[in-house]
Amino acid sequence: MKQFPPLLVCALSGLFAVAVLASVEKDLGLQYADNPPMEVIFRTPPVPAITEAFEIREGFMRIDTLEAFRDAIKRDNQKIRVRPGLYRARTVDPSMEGQEHLFAVNGSNNHFDLRGVVFETPVSVQSTLSGRAHVADTWHINGTGNTFEGGYFRNIVDRPYPQYRVTENEFEVCGDDNTFLDCTFVIRGSVPYGYSDYYGKGGPNFGRLNKHSFMSITRARNTRLIGCRVYMQSFGHCLHFHEVDGVLVKGCLFTGALRPTNDIFKETVGRAVEYDFHIMYRGKRPIPRDQMIPLTEDGVRSYGGDKNITVIDTTVERLRGCFQLLCVGDVRLENVTVLEAGDFSYDISSGGKGRVAMKNCRSDVAYSPVFNLTRGDVPKDAFYEVTILSPAEGVRPTVRTSLGMICGERCTFILHDGTTRPLPREVNRLDCGGRQGLRDSTVINYTPARLILNERVSGCVIKSVGPVEDHGQENTIFSIQPEPP
Repeated sequence: MKQFPPLLVCALSGLFAVAVLASVEKDLGLQYADNPPMEVIFRTPPVPAITEAFEIREGFMRIDTLEAFRDAIKRDNQKIRVRPGLYRARTVDPSMEGQEHLFAVNGSNNHFDLRGVVFETPVSVQSTLSGRAHVADTWHINGTGNTFEGGYFRNIVDRPYPQYRVTENEFEVCGDDNTFLDCTFVIRGSVPYGYSDYYGKGGPNFGRLNKHSFMSITRARNTRLIGCRVYMQSFGHCLHFHEVDGVLVKGCLFTGALRPTNDIFKETVGRAVEYDFHIMYRGKRPIPRDQMIPLTEDGVRSYGGDKNITVIDTTVERLRGCFQLLCVGDVRLENVTVLEAGDFSYDISSGGKGRVAMKNCRSDVAYSPVFNLTRGDVPKDAFYEVTILSPAEGVRPTVRTSLGMICGERCTFILHDGTTRPLPREVNRLDCGGRQGLRDSTVINYTPARLILNERVSGCVIKSVGPVEDHGQENTIFSIQPEPP
């Protein structure tokens, strides 16, 4: 095992106080045997606690086998207590129109007490399902009004890499009003693994591609994840939405994995070697050195027609775009922390179709930009409040590191200084305007960061501790003092 210094020790929202380690043993489920162990920065999932003694609440019926649980998830109006223990899937539920799955939750209005229960879904069983896109998911939640409490769900890679196929998502939520409470999810098994999107993330791609995401919510209302922990160790999205109305994420941890690009050059077999250490997706070019890439896709991601998304008291770390929410309705983030984003921390907009409000949010300045307001409709009347944090000890900035880029109309941006040591001057900057412009907006910058107003910035009020370069028109600029400690 290659050892690295601890990269982060922090207490987040009173929920987590942990050391994040960067080390990995050679895992023949995730890499070729001929390659040296990958250097991967990730948070180790907790060991599940299974005890002999357990509680059965009043009104709950006890279940002792996986077969009995399969039957229960097809029925309605139950309170089920599954006996704590380890349950490994060896068979699959019957397919339905447009769906294949290991588990089909077709019942409604159930409460499943899964405290102390570990569900294992091996890639060998997932490999028996269809390889067609948008068909196979490990769990399909078709019913409504169900609660899953306290379960530990993990993928088992029981075949050598890359001799397996995985489901598209571990969970696909299709029914309304479902809740996941205090659950833990360990997601593994994409093919390829270790290269970000260098060899494709859709079609066409440069070699076999099999992504594996945590959860897709599809045309469902009022899904809730409360107190959940997701450990992403596969190339796929953590949480993604498709025409949803109402998602609440509260008190959760979503954590992914990063890899130094320099480590790729140590390989002797695999996708990078086959392409002479070139990126092939979106144009052939050499793999850059001295950068950090995400081994996952996005953390919280919308795909169109999504509205009423709320994320509170939650930490998202080491995922590609930690928040990419381009919605058609309200988006609210409060007391949210992003750490070591693989591509960017925040890209959030509803254009003029909904209200965006980010309050008391945070992001460190590690490997990638904080803001990336470049992809969606121009934000209008939106509110962004972010405290800028120092990176963890040992984190070195890359050529991509900065506070990022903002745009908008009649928006308010407030940047607080939460750093504990000075950021390098070359990364301590915020680019204002981008390609879409910043108009009639207010930027209040309590940090020493340099604000660069491009030619598309007009009619804005800028209050800043750090220096301001104004290349725009009719902007009013004030120098202000730092906030008191």
